[in-house]
Amino acid sequence: MDTNTIELVDDQTKRDARSRRITSAGQRAELLALYQASGLTQKAFARREGVNFHTFAAWLSKHRGESDGVRPEWR
Repeated sequence: MDTNTIELVDDQTKRDARSRRITSAGQRAELLALYQASGLTQKAFARREGVNFHTFAAWLSKHRGESDGVRPEWR
């Protein structure tokens, strides 16, 4: 019979009550800049960086809205 081994790694990031990683506005801006320079698709970039695709797409949408002169509030 095979045995499964699980390794838990604590990445020392802040988490909310639902265990979601808390990302600062600065970290989001850095990731968006890296994405623009990467040449990757949104999905590929999000996967590479370990960010949920839908979360990343929302960040990008808000960022693009800023360039239209409307600055959305980050939660």
